[in-house]
Amino acid sequence: MNGVKEREVQEYKYRSDRNYSSHSNGKNSKNKLVIAILAVIAIVIAIVLLKQFLGKPTFKLNGEETVEIEYGTEYKDAGATAKAKFSDISDKITVESNVDTSKIGTYTVTYKVPNNNGEDTYTRTVIVKDTQAPVVTLTGEENVEIDFGKEYEEEGFSVKDGYDGEIPNDKVAREERKTENGNIEIHYIVSDSSSNKADKVRYIKVVDKTAPEIKLNGKAFVSLKTNEEFKDEGATAIDKKDGDLTSRITKEGNVDTSKDGKYTITYKVKDNNDNEATAQRTVFVGETQATGVIYLTFDDGPSANTTPRILDTLKEKGVNGTFFILNYSDANEHLVKRTLEEGNAIGMHGYTHDYKVLYASVDACYQNFKKLQEKIEKTTGKKMMIARFPGGASNTVSRKYCQGVVSETSKKLLADGIKYFDWNVASGDSGDVHTADAVYNNVTKGIKPGRNNIVLMHDFSGNNKTAEALPRIIDWGLANGYRFEVITPDTEMITQKIQN
Repeated sequence: MNGVKEREVQEYKYRSDRNYSSHSNGKNSKNKLVIAILAVIAIVIAIVLLKQFLGKPTFKLNGEETVEIEYGTEYKDAGATAKAKFSDISDKITVESNVDTSKIGTYTVTYKVPNNNGEDTYTRTVIVKDTQAPVVTLTGEENVEIDFGKEYEEEGFSVKDGYDGEIPNDKVAREERKTENGNIEIHYIVSDSSSNKADKVRYIKVVDKTAPEIKLNGKAFVSLKTNEEFKDEGATAIDKKDGDLTSRITKEGNVDTSKDGKYTITYKVKDNNDNEATAQRTVFVGETQATGVIYLTFDDGPSANTTPRILDTLKEKGVNGTFFILNYSDANEHLVKRTLEEGNAIGMHGYTHDYKVLYASVDACYQNFKKLQEKIEKTTGKKMMIARFPGGASNTVSRKYCQGVVSETSKKLLADGIKYFDWNVASGDSGDVHTADAVYNNVTKGIKPGRNNIVLMHDFSGNNKTAEALPRIIDWGLANGYRFEVITPDTEMITQKIQN
């Protein structure tokens, strides 16, 4: 019994000793871990403090490490900071920079920080860029109105870039774009050397302010005998935008051929924008219906620029004229043919207009007409039998070269059946008259009723004043009852007194 208790006591003691030993060992392990951690922290702090005291300084850039800046602007460096041995040594930093904002490129800013063994080097990258597009400056207005059917005439433009300077116009792409409403946008597109693109726009508003063109069928001046039937040939109308408007023409006025008098028929037409055009036909009925006769004559042609304008006007107005022409080039031969084809008359003014040459002798003057007569016949197949002396039959300049040359030559021409004609109305367009108004005034004041009026004008090159005055002269003649005719070999000669 005692032996059993003794064993139990010993077992209990053994277990108690074992538990104590286990608890003691766990506690010691935790303590060792804490001590180890604290030791590591102490070592790190010691290293940091040692580096601060003995190692290289710390460095920090202010701002970005890479900076982009616009060309031409001022570059201001943001700077940097540095610390060593627990103190701020930012003021010890030296800065070197090659940044040039006047030139596009990549630059470097260098920062040098002193340390125990010399210096540490750090950098910042600065990129100078051009991001501004060129500036396109338009000559004239940016917003323009043009009439329908007309083309916009470029007024010009210029281009300047902040970096590239003046950019030539041939580097600009000019594009015309039509909008849905029929207007036009002109784009001036250009890029600089940095690929910055500019697109300047000129806005063209297309408007219709032009009246239709109304033309009479047949002549604008009609002469009828009493009770003779009048047939109205009507008119046609064409509008640049709306096309053929002939069906819209309205007519006012009528002609009663049983009663002598002057009648006017007015033709009117409007386009879709209410632009109105009018034309008139004048009808004279009776034996005394006309005030007189007007012969429109033109000297010194044909010319490539003036003669076509005059022929166009005569055709449009339904009247004809007489052209006393000079020698002509092959290029103008078609104008000689056209003159006759459209019902006009041609006379000889001379192979040359050089007084010294043509008035050198009677034979020279005579041949001056005959040579041109032969050339015209070769061109047209018709022999012209009317003429006009250069300077007129009454000229005195010929006295300098040959006495009696005009008198004798005129006899030779008449003997050949060639009539010569001067004039009794002078436009002055080859002298001191310089405007269309002056030509118009001279002609209309010089025309007299009850006679044959031969009007002297010229179709030499560049004679715009006569070309511009002619439509008004014709309108005035028609409105005042004059009849327009051409000179023929049967026309009664009107000449001035021969002075040589």
